[in-house]
Amino acid sequence: MLPSIRVEPAPLRGSLNNPYLGTRETAIVVRLVSSVAPLVVAEFGVQLGKTAKAILDATPSIETYIGIDVAWHFRTRLKCQQSEVPSAAGLYARDDARFKLLRLELGSAALAPDDLEPIDAAFIDGDHSAAGVLADSVLARDLLRPGGVVVWHDYANPAVEVTSVLDRLASSGWPICRVEDTWLAFMRN
Repeated sequence: MLPSIRVEPAPLRGSLNNPYLGTRETAIVVRLVSSVAPLVVAEFGVQLGKTAKAILDATPSIETYIGIDVAWHFRTRLKCQQSEVPSAAGLYARDDARFKLLRLELGSAALAPDDLEPIDAAFIDGDHSAAGVLADSVLARDLLRPGGVVVWHDYANPAVEVTSVLDRLASSGWPICRVEDTWLAFMRN
């Protein structure tokens, strides 16, 4: 189990009902991402873009927000995630000119570090299989500029495989902490 830390939620301008990430967790993700005054953010598993919208609304330093997701007909590795494949990826963030959607047949699994620009923050909430979490984590770390932050969702959620991967990465030296009383974890670079 990762060491835990308390993170105060950021104030949100509005709240979009997000069935996957509640208001408190969204506000904590916003706090963590905005704390590094990012210019470039990548979200792995942008879904309908509700978290992206909250981060964009609260973080004026962002110049580019890259939302990554799979094609609408994608078959997930974990059956419990099939209902999460969005029909309208990035819908709630599309009106923000800083938002760029990458909707790929295989989502982030199709990307290598050379396919994206360096980032200051990443939010990983896509493929929750062990292979997916590991691949997204390594890609985010490879892209992360000094002083950046990576945030993961679903740590300690027994329905998915995030916990074992993050515990293994932490035991190999990644400075990952979990956020107290949430399913969030993060690391600063």
